[in-house]
Amino acid sequence: MKLGWQFTRFGLVGVLNTAIQYAVFAILFRLAGLPMLLSSALGYLAGLLNSYYVNRKWTFAMREGGNRVEFARFLVVNLLAMGMNLLALKVLVARFGMLPEAAQILAIGASLVVNFAGNRWWTFRTAEAAPEPDTNGADGE
Repeated sequence: MKLGWQFTRFGLVGVLNTAIQYAVFAILFRLAGLPMLLSSALGYLAGLLNSYYVNRKWTFAMREGGNRVEFARFLVVNLLAMGMNLLALKVLVARFGMLPEAAQILAIGASLVVNFAGNRWWTFRTAEAAPEPDTNGADGE
């Protein structure tokens, strides 16, 4: 699948994940009164579960069943992206005085590129996504 189309699909899934994340964040932060960063982290994790399933099946078209290594890689990539999200949220609120709800929208965008790249080239790596093997001198020529 072409990189551009795959990124578009990833983005569309991201919109759904973002809606899930933001809804959980807003409910937990404003209605349940949980701390801002905890609300954000729990929202992120809710979106993460949706992301794994939909990106695996639709964006990266994985046909074989998943395994623990794949899911562990997915978690590592997403934990790094979540860390970026939380750091951006904290900086935007603490340093720039933004409202948490507005800052969260920008913070979500901060993790998009790392999330896509990590999942495309590491988590859901396929023969198509893998780099071409080096054939120069590989067979002793």
